[in-house]
Amino acid sequence: MPLKRILTERETWRGVLVILGLSFMLSAVVNFGLIKRFMAGEFRQAFVSPDRHPGLVFVSLAETEDLWHSGLAVFIDSRAAADFARGHIPGAISVPLEEIKRGNLSLLEKIPRDRPLVIYCEGGDCQTSLLLAEFLSEQGYRDLRVFSGGWTEWTGTGMPVSGEDEKPGK
Repeated sequence: MPLKRILTERETWRGVLVILGLSFMLSAVVNFGLIKRFMAGEFRQAFVSPDRHPGLVFVSLAETEDLWHSGLAVFIDSRAAADFARGHIPGAISVPLEEIKRGNLSLLEKIPRDRPLVIYCEGGDCQTSLLLAEFLSEQGYRDLRVFSGGWTEWTGTGMPVSGEDEKPGK
């Protein structure tokens, strides 16, 4: 009798695991579009508290282009210095988040406080631009804009670039 009970418990647990696995797979299939958008960073702004980080907003490529063409904003590249050297948005200042985390706060001296700042990183699931923007907000910077499309979207649309990857005519 106990052997039969053990087999029944195993079968029960196996059934539970099969149901959970199928539920997970079905939910992934049904929500694939949302999962893809989340992985692309589309919902980042939902995780930023406007009370904690006043003045921090997310901007689209079109808004970023307008700010770049107007010359009113300062562009901050939060990627590693090597990535910045390979290519960056013309006029951008390199402020690698990894350097800030190591305590190199002298990089902040390059950032004006009286102009809008557009902070970008690689794009997609890259979080360094958002993390740097949050840090700058905590340091008293107020007009912060995160370009979540980042370097990937900027170069993907043929916008001008500076650095080693600079193409003639751009």
